[in-house]
Amino acid sequence: VVDLPSMPKVEVYLVDLYLCQHNDMDNPVVASFSRVDIIDNVLKEARRLFSVPPEEETRLWVKNADGSCERLRNLQMTVLDACLSSGQMVIMESRSKDGTWPSSRPHIMKNSVEDEELYQGQPGVCGLTNLGNTCFMNSALQCLSNVPSLTEYFLKNCYLEELNFTNPLGMKGEIAEAYADLIKQQWSGHHRSIVPRMFKTKVGHFASQFLGYQQHDSQELLSFLLDGLHEDLNRVKKKEYIELKDAAGRPDEEVAEEAWRNHKRRNDSIIVDIFHGLFKSTLVCPECGKVSVTFDPFCYLSVPLPVSKERVMEIFFVYMDPSKKPEQHRLIVPKAGKVLDLCRALSKHTGVPSERMMVADVFSHRFYKIYQTEESLSCILDRDDIFIYEVSVSTQEDPATADAVVLPVYLRECTHGREYSDTYYGVMLFGHPLLVSVPREQLSWDALYQLLLHRLS
Repeated sequence: VVDLPSMPKVEVYLVDLYLCQHNDMDNPVVASFSRVDIIDNVLKEARRLFSVPPEEETRLWVKNADGSCERLRNLQMTVLDACLSSGQMVIMESRSKDGTWPSSRPHIMKNSVEDEELYQGQPGVCGLTNLGNTCFMNSALQCLSNVPSLTEYFLKNCYLEELNFTNPLGMKGEIAEAYADLIKQQWSGHHRSIVPRMFKTKVGHFASQFLGYQQHDSQELLSFLLDGLHEDLNRVKKKEYIELKDAAGRPDEEVAEEAWRNHKRRNDSIIVDIFHGLFKSTLVCPECGKVSVTFDPFCYLSVPLPVSKERVMEIFFVYMDPSKKPEQHRLIVPKAGKVLDLCRALSKHTGVPSERMMVADVFSHRFYKIYQTEESLSCILDRDDIFIYEVSVSTQEDPATADAVVLPVYLRECTHGREYSDTYYGVMLFGHPLLVSVPREQLSWDALYQLLLHRLS
């Protein structure tokens, strides 16, 4: 059982690490560890596997996906906190007899100081390596890194004089220091990309919801980071109690200035200087009519994304005149509109009155549904095949008293040797069906047959 700060979780699969020595990285040995094991246990297991003498001094490195190596400094840190995952290679380095570490030589470790100094790129143009599914964190960090005033504040070490180690709402300055280290690496110009492992570890330590390698909401991480930086860099060491006053009819400028002054008496940091603002709120009592105006501080404001009130629908229009071919139209209609709105939009393109149109959903050469004019367009999906037919009768008339009857017509394939039943189900249909207007005086087999021949001619 892994006892996380938020809740205990059962560990089903152990973490399989590839252990090797610095001078023989081609022959690693697989060892399994629990996520609650500390790095010191990993080191002891590596020393045992490779029969290292007790007097020989050793230390561990973890090899990242990009080939660089990072030192595992804190031996009391757990495998989970160190962000070690199955398949990663852990390198055990032994101190040489001359007292030096082999990693100080460039040909042993790829991320040596000498190798980094040879690379000179544009400061700030530095990638962040993913640690599992941490793109949510990397995107937020890249956004903050490109806030000039905030980045300059850390690069010039202004934060050192404003670290607040006594703020009970802060993180003892650890988040601010971890972010400062990250910014200095990004803007040094000596890295093509860096691995924000230590920063990720700090975030997971103070916010257990970000532990592990799962996906999270980028805005949620950004909110935590801005709050953490603010509290770690709050210039107010002791927050005083402030009694809020009512506007009492005073001008908005005066009330807003007073609200901002009171906010700064308790919250004063570089984050407040850059990101905080005031949101005006007005309340009116429905009984006495009293108006209350307040200005509330905010750091981030959620706003709705603009949503279009219209939609584009693709339909096929079939004329009554058999000499005219069916046409395909793209119509702009209201999202909350009705079928009648669709007919009216088509009427502007074709000149056919909207009351002489019938709308149908065609599926597998059959009519799936005939829509009424008052039905909502929301029941029509974008993937539906919508056919609109011109008819001789008005859809607003009573079908029982209309001069003509609208009949559905299916096109069935005639195959020799096949027995046809009285029903059209189970037979081979082709093409799109038709809605044919038939005068009531022509409702006979012969007249209907001649009418359909004319229509299909």
